[in-house]
Amino acid sequence: MSEVLYRKYRPKNFNELVGQDQVKEILNKSFEKGSVSHAYIFSGSRGTGKTTSARIFAKMLNCLSESSEKPCGICQSCLAIDTSSHLDVIELDAASYRGIDEIRKIRDSAAYRPIMGRYKIYIIDEFHMLTREAFNALLKTLEEPPERVVFVLATTNIEKVPETILSRCQIFTFKTLSEEEIVLYLERIATSESFSFSKDALTRIARAARGGMRDAVNLMERVVAFTGSLDDQSVRLTLGILPDEVISSFLAAFSGVDPNRLLKVSKDILDEGLSYESLLEQSIDFLKEGYVKNMMRGNLQMISSLWEILKEMKYAEDKKAVFEVMTILKSFELTGLKEITGEILEKSDHEGTAVAKKDTQVKVEVLPRSTGGENVSRGPAEILLDHLYEKDFTLLWVLLGLSRITLSEDGESLSVDSDDGFVAKLIEEKLDMINGISTEIVGKPVSISRNKSPKALESLDKDQRAYVKNFMDVLGLSGNGALGEFKIEIEED
Repeated sequence: MSEVLYRKYRPKNFNELVGQDQVKEILNKSFEKGSVSHAYIFSGSRGTGKTTSARIFAKMLNCLSESSEKPCGICQSCLAIDTSSHLDVIELDAASYRGIDEIRKIRDSAAYRPIMGRYKIYIIDEFHMLTREAFNALLKTLEEPPERVVFVLATTNIEKVPETILSRCQIFTFKTLSEEEIVLYLERIATSESFSFSKDALTRIARAARGGMRDAVNLMERVVAFTGSLDDQSVRLTLGILPDEVISSFLAAFSGVDPNRLLKVSKDILDEGLSYESLLEQSIDFLKEGYVKNMMRGNLQMISSLWEILKEMKYAEDKKAVFEVMTILKSFELTGLKEITGEILEKSDHEGTAVAKKDTQVKVEVLPRSTGGENVSRGPAEILLDHLYEKDFTLLWVLLGLSRITLSEDGESLSVDSDDGFVAKLIEEKLDMINGISTEIVGKPVSISRNKSPKALESLDKDQRAYVKNFMDVLGLSGNGALGEFKIEIEED
C-alpha cells in the first residue's frame, strides 16, 4: 500500500518545516546553548506542525552524528524516530490513554535511564483530554522530572489545560499557515509527484484547508485520486465548491425576498447533491469580501442572518426544511430592516445575478397618530430623528422611527408610543437618554404615551369582534385591562 502524501512529505528537519519561525528559532537556540527544558507545550490548531516539530526536536536531542548540523537524518537514532521505532521516544494519544493508570505507567517508566539515545522523550498528543486525576498524577513528574527526560505535550485546546500544568511548561503557540505558505508547499509536492496543476486550483485548496497544512495535502490527494488532475474545475467538483452563479442567484433571491426562487435554489442544491452548508459559507465569504471592498452595512446584516441559519443547519436532521424555512423568514426580516434603516441591496436583473451594490438613504416618515394630538411629521420630531441619525444613535433612531411621535396639546413636550411591545420596552429602557437628547436639541422633553388603541380588534368586522369578545368572556379576560391587551401563559412541565 502506498504511503499517503502528508506522511511521505512530512518535514524531516526544521529547514523543511513551513512557517512557525519563532518556534524553530527558540528550539534551535535552546539546543545550541544546552538549555533544554524538561517540559514543552505545543498549542495550535490541527495540521500546523505540532507533532512534526516534536519529532524533529526529539531527533535533535538524540541524534548520534558528530557534526554540528542536527538532526542528521541518517543515523540510527534519526531513522528509528522517523519510523516510530525508537525505544526512548514514546508517542501517546491522550484521547485513547487519558486515565490515571496510563499516566502512572509513564511516571514509573520515566524513572529509568534512556536506552538508545541521550534523552527519553514523551510526546503526548491532545493531552488536554486527560482526566483531572491524570493531570494531578502528571503534575509532580512535570515539576521535578528525572534527569534527561523531556515531555512534549501537544494540544489543540489549551484552554482546557489546568493552570498548574501550564505554569510548569514552556508554551509555544503554533500559528495557522497562510494561503501563500500552503500553496508553495503544495507546489513542491505536486512537482515531485509530477502532477499537472494550476495555481488557482492550489489556491482554492489552500483556502479550503483554513490554515492547516495536513488538511491541504489530504485535499490535494483527494482531488488527484478523483479526477487525475489539479485544475480549478476538478477542485470545485471534488470539494463541492458551488459555482459563482449559484451563489449570486441565492443572494439575489435572499436579498430580494423571493420565496419561489429560494425554494428553487434549495431544489437545485438537493438535485445536484451539493451541501447547504457550503452554500451558506460561500455566501458569507462573498459578502465579507464585498463589505471589505465597499463597506456596505447591508452586507453585515445579511452576514448576520446567514450565520444564524448556518448555526441552525449544523445540528438539523432535516436540513432541507430548516434551510427553506429559515432563509424565507430571514429574508423577510431583511425587508423590514431595509425599510427602517434605508439599506437596500440592489440586485441585477441579468439571470439573477445578485450583487450588493450601494446603500440608498431613505427618509424616515414619522407616522401620525390615528387619534388625538397634532401630527408633527415636519417639526421637532423630524429634527430629533435627523440629529440621532447624524450622530450615529442608530438604536434610538430605529426605535423612534418605528413609533408614533406626537406633540402635546400645549406644544411643550413630545409623546411616543408603539404597537410593538418589544420596541415599546426598549424605548422605556432608553427613555432617560432620549429625553436628555430631545431636551437639548429641540427643547422639549419626551414621555411615553400610555393610551393604546385595540387596533387588532378595530380591523375586524362586527361579527368577528363579537366572536372575540365572547371568547374573552369565556376565558375571563374581559375585565383585565383594556380590550385587546392580554396575554396567555403556557406552563411547561
